[in-house]
Amino acid sequence: MFDLRKIINGRMNVPEPDFLPVKEGESYTEGEALKLSDGKLTKAGATEKPMYIGAKTYAAPAENAESLPCFLIDKAMRFEAPINVSSEVPAVGSKVTLDTDALGVTDTTKGGVATIVDTNAAAATGDKVVVIFE
Repeated sequence: MFDLRKIINGRMNVPEPDFLPVKEGESYTEGEALKLSDGKLTKAGATEKPMYIGAKTYAAPAENAESLPCFLIDKAMRFEAPINVSSEVPAVGSKVTLDTDALGVTDTTKGGVATIVDTNAAAATGDKVVVIFE
């Protein structure tokens, strides 16, 4: 899960939520990286820069779905997230891809969308790194 840790130069570390429409029948998890597709929120793919982070876990029904609270990502936001490591944790400054569940990142740098700004001494899958989306 992408957990907002800090907003650089922000007066508050709590962003204002947006409430946006969801895709009927799709499940959402708090802290999930999201994008807009056809005017509705959906999970961002591995090499797609997300626009929002979901603020609520929600299983949208097939009809009459609620809007989902989410936070618009700003380049000043620092997110802590788990990393899926297949070989080694990339160095600070590396751009990495989103994990398949859009709740963390991988050690893959080709097509990366999240820049690692702190590794927190991460060494194994599930350890946390701090990333920004530029």
